[in-house]
Amino acid sequence: MLGVRIAMPLVETTPLLQCRESHHGKASPDSVAADIRPHDPFMDREMLKQLSYQIQQAITPRVAIESLDDQPWAGFPRHQPESLLCDITGVEHLFGDEQGLIDAIQHLLAAHFDVPLHARIAIAPNLAAAWAIAHFGQYDAQSTDEPTAAIASFPIESLRLARETTMTLHRLGVERVDQLLRLPRGGLATRLGKPLVRRISQAIGEIDEPLVADLAPDELAFSHELEYPTRDLPILLDRMEGLLRQAKAGLSKRKLGVLRLLCHLDFSKPPSQQIEIGLFAPSQDVKHLGSLVAMRFENLSLRHDVTRLSLSVALTGPLRSVQASLLSDGPVDSHTLGGTAVSRFVDKLSGRLGRDAVLRVKLNADPLPEHAHLTLPMTGQPVHSRRGSRSRRGSTRANVASKKPSGHSSGSQSRHRMPSPQDAMRRPLTILDPPQPIAPVIPQTSTQVPESFRLRGRETQVVGYWGPERIETRWWSGPAVRRDYYRVETDGGTWWWIYRDITSGDQPQWFLHGQFT
Repeated sequence: MLGVRIAMPLVETTPLLQCRESHHGKASPDSVAADIRPHDPFMDREMLKQLSYQIQQAITPRVAIESLDDQPWAGFPRHQPESLLCDITGVEHLFGDEQGLIDAIQHLLAAHFDVPLHARIAIAPNLAAAWAIAHFGQYDAQSTDEPTAAIASFPIESLRLARETTMTLHRLGVERVDQLLRLPRGGLATRLGKPLVRRISQAIGEIDEPLVADLAPDELAFSHELEYPTRDLPILLDRMEGLLRQAKAGLSKRKLGVLRLLCHLDFSKPPSQQIEIGLFAPSQDVKHLGSLVAMRFENLSLRHDVTRLSLSVALTGPLRSVQASLLSDGPVDSHTLGGTAVSRFVDKLSGRLGRDAVLRVKLNADPLPEHAHLTLPMTGQPVHSRRGSRSRRGSTRANVASKKPSGHSSGSQSRHRMPSPQDAMRRPLTILDPPQPIAPVIPQTSTQVPESFRLRGRETQVVGYWGPERIETRWWSGPAVRRDYYRVETDGGTWWWIYRDITSGDQPQWFLHGQFT
């Protein structure tokens, strides 16, 4: 819609948002302030799953999250599901016709979320054609009974092909689906593989594509209608404790604990109010959960009497097993049901300061040092989203040969050896955000490290260096960033991490990005 992509620098998003404001007008009621958050693929999938459950209840029982191939499809660098697939066989008449079904889905997306969701909707006889129309069709909502004709003018990327396959087809001059359909499939299978032929057969309806629906679990939702509406806090907390005990009974059967609770309050006069409570570790401890609810209720300003209390478990996780005492035959203690003292401390801290004020650091598989980590809330997250990835998907490479510019002191050879991944000096302790520009004292056009730099008016001599180490972004992730990093020792005994911006042209631009000491 706006052209904003994941990992795009905020500086580049500003012109897009300004363009949107100028289009709508500053006083337009349709203008919505930008909500900028770190990308969390696990939460994206969780929200997609929750949306699929709502569609199962309101539209059709067979809803699945799209399945992905081992490698990203051509034209879709984000390797994560973004579409829901629905089998609407036998449900159209419940909404009048297909247009009524589309209207019902759009109303669901607009009414059940804090911010109305925008979706592209397509109805077709087969899954592959519907996917292609939804992603490449002319309209936001479209229906067809002739899938072959509907997708004929689409680019071949609409068939969910591998990147290497589309590159080969483009070299052969095949750009559109109709051009591909005119080619003999026997030759395509021999030269480009059977997956291409399978995608063609799926798109024109010759073979079926399985739809594996992810059925929604039984909802853990409970409510209590107050006989006498009240805003008395002890009474409200007592009724909430009863709802928590009901939730615990349901969780115990599944051997799960709460990670996120939703408390809904209906008042004698609208509007109602909803409270979200997140936990760091799965818990069934009613006492601990009740203290978190009480903490949030104490900060509420109840202008009207509460008529109804509702509690739902929005996110769960497996309980952590705790070794019981060998000699103890007593009941299970609260730590077994509610995690460690650390997790309880995090829960209470988030309750006091707010969920977005207590954050954790997560490694991010991005080659740029300034994007190497993300900060995410510690509470209310799926357990698997906290597991760090050990793989390093990056565009980093370094030359093994050491280099010394002329005029530099020789120093120790160990300063210029290739650092190992375990070397503590491979990356600096401090990263500057943003990187600070440094200017060579003597302007130059060569790519060698200058003998001296000027930073904030102060001249610094370089006595030795190691490098370069090339770090660059992936070509599909946006404007190219290409840098040559060097680890340099200054005449003051400090170690700097500097880089040369390769995209700066004939006049090299140097930046200080980190300090080792």
